Amino acid sequence: MPPLEVRVGVIGCGWFGSAHARVYRAIGDAKLVAVADKDENAARRLAEYYHVNYYTSVEGMIRKESLDAVSVVVTPQHLFEVTKEALELGVSVLTEKPIVTSRNELFLLSSLVKKGGIFMPGFIELFNPAVVKLKELLKDEIIGSISSISSRRAGRLPKKILGWKIGVILDLGIHEAYVHRYLMDEDPLDSLSYTARLLNDGEGEDLAILIFSYPSNVIAIIEANWLTTAGIRSMTITGEDGSISLDYADQFIRVERGDHSLIPRLRKEEPLYKELSHFIESIKGGKDPVVGFEFAEDVLNNIFNAMDRRIVPK
Repeated sequence: MPPLEVRVGVIGCGWFGSAHARVYRAIGDAKLVAVADKDENAARRLAEYYHVNYYTSVEGMIRKESLDAVSVVVTPQHLFEVTKEALELGVSVLTEKPIVTSRNELFLLSSLVKKGGIFMPGFIELFNPAVVKLKELLKDEIIGSISSISSRRAGRLPKKILGWKIGVILDLGIHEAYVHRYLMDEDPLDSLSYTARLLNDGEGEDLAILIFSYPSNVIAIIEANWLTTAGIRSMTITGEDGSISLDYADQFIRVERGDHSLIPRLRKEEPLYKELSHFIESIKGGKDPVVGFEFAEDVLNNIFNAMDRRIVPK
């Protein structure tokens, strides 16, 4: 029988793990009971702030607190091992992007998820009201048949200087890749990536351009970098009858059609709150989330295919 109140823990007590803890405290059907981090000081600070227990052991937290679910919000190279441990202990899991960092981890995770339990990828932008509205507009063919999608996502902080062992594709580019997959509702026929490593410290690319061609004759381009002085989170979709521009951060959409434009009125909401609420609802209802492992698997395979066909400037 589904729990009346979902007992949840957060694994990873950095800035985004702290955000998960804050949101769980605000969801009526969720009860934040513990946090965990290998850094005991980080775990203690967050636990004291929310008056919950803290652990340095994932297994210790899950077993002692009788948890129903956890959020896994750790450094990317540790996401798979922590998710694996949590799933094997029988709890439902929401794992932050990129979920895994290799095809092998993706394959192993697939076998774990299929054994049962609810798994949800942390694809936060799918719960952005602007993205949800954009999907509706495209379904209504407000700009006719789509010909191209162009996304730009840039940040000011190269995560590899924090010890993240990934490049900008799996940090920022993945957001655009899963949004494109959500909008298109099909996998690309072909993919390609251009990458450049411009910073000396750490691993992975600092700038990337991914190109996908879809069965419906749509060309999609993703530009991602962590070199700009200001954050950029934008998308433009071109169709036979007009175009739509989207700003993720401002939750803003503008439709251009012929000699007039349209700005749909949106109610701004916190995407993380909507995402974690859906996770809790899925657990209570005993059903898979709208966005589950199979969707994440498609997205990551599309990215890995593009990365396999990588052109690196000399």
